Amino acid sequence: MIKMNSNEFDKLVKEDTGLKGNCNLCKESKHDVGKKTGYGVIIYKIGNAKNGWFATLSPKTGGNPKHDFTIQLMPFSHLTHFSQIENYPGMAENYGICFSKICSAMTKILMQNEDLKADTSNKDLSAPIATYGKSTTWNKKKEHLHIKIFQFRDNIGQPYTVDSSFGRKKTFKDKDEEFVKMNPVKKVMLGKKRFEQLAKELVSLLKD
Repeated sequence: MIKMNSNEFDKLVKEDTGLKGNCNLCKESKHDVGKKTGYGVIIYKIGNAKNGWFATLSPKTGGNPKHDFTIQLMPFSHLTHFSQIENYPGMAENYGICFSKICSAMTKILMQNEDLKADTSNKDLSAPIATYGKSTTWNKKKEHLHIKIFQFRDNIGQPYTVDSSFGRKKTFKDKDEEFVKMNPVKKVMLGKKRFEQLAKELVSLLKD
């Protein structure tokens, strides 16, 4: 039987999750839907200060700025670990609603703009949606919990370490270390006109 340090776990899940004045995501949570945050634009909110989530459209993408875009999903509270979510009644449910609505709105926009298909043998006609998030108790990386939702294709669609296809990549050796080659992924700005239009479309699609 695994021995568990319950005192440390209790400390983690009972952390103070109140808004932090030095956290940019805490500051963003105070903006209304449709408003610019200084970085992105608020496109959706659900719940209250204890169990709520909000989403922003990022002005940058790691993909093709003419077709791709990234949405970031965050709790209102300053949670730093996924394990803390269940401590707040309604937070998991609100996350599910928010995540589902965002994926639906994103897919509608992609299908409409690129004539993508619901089921296709042609990779270029598919609607690829991915999500990425991480949490840790290492204090140098303890951040306001945030989850990114984006399109995995081209350079940003390369096999990742958790994908079985990543393990089949050709390996190379440099001195005593093995490595695989990957194309660099660089974030680029969306055009101003496209960014503003996307924000309007997303706000409209995500209305309750």
